[in-house]
Amino acid sequence: MALEIAGVALDKLLGIDVTEGARFVRHAVPGLQGEYAQALGRPSVHIRVRGLFYGPGATDAMATLRGHLLGREPVDFICEITGQGYFSQVLVDRLDLAQRAGRPDEFEFECALVEYVPPPPPPATDVFAGIDAGLLDEAAAMMDDVQNALAEVAALADLVAGASDFGNPATRLPAMLDAVKGATAGAGGVLTGIRELL
Repeated sequence: MALEIAGVALDKLLGIDVTEGARFVRHAVPGLQGEYAQALGRPSVHIRVRGLFYGPGATDAMATLRGHLLGREPVDFICEITGQGYFSQVLVDRLDLAQRAGRPDEFEFECALVEYVPPPPPPATDVFAGIDAGLLDEAAAMMDDVQNALAEVAALADLVAGASDFGNPATRLPAMLDAVKGATAGAGGVLTGIRELL
């Protein structure tokens, strides 16, 4: 069984445990025997690896594996379990090391790995990017029509407001008489001049 984490070959293995599962939400439906289960994808796959580092390169291999833990970044992962290739990147979630007295180049380790799932792409910054430009033009034309209609209604309201006394001629009669007096104020002098001519 081949297992490699970011260039660190783990060839002295004592065991590999893989935990996979499914994520369900269960709904109680009145009258239904049992519960309705709705699938919501799956959680990440968890792998636990147990093995040994020993020999002249044991300290370097252990330091590299610990560096991946401290880096908290996804690393390449090659593993064949039951003859099938697994996912390509993992996060080193935990690392337990033990060293026996009198064996300086031998380390026993247990490493917990979690399948790395890349984050979804960020949302689009332009909220109108996916909208057809024709729809935007139609919406703008509709808003112009609404604004024009509101202006017409406002003008009609002003017209109606000034016509409150339209049905009562007595309210405008004094103003009309003042206008006639102003227009005929010089008429007396004109009539006198005409009389003298005749």
